[in-house]
Amino acid sequence: MKTDKITQQKIIRDALISIVLYALPVLLMLLSFRISGERPWKQHPQAAVKTTR
Repeated sequence: MKTDKITQQKIIRDALISIVLYALPVLLMLLSFRISGERPWKQHPQAAVKTTR
């Protein structure tokens, strides 16, 4: 059973919208790192400070 041309176009449009919505936060995060110059993956975590009581 073939799908209508309009149905195929709607499926393609919906798939493209889903991809854009999925990728947008990642792209914005990378853009903010580029603008600010931050590289959080290169920073080493600080050692936890133990307190004794």
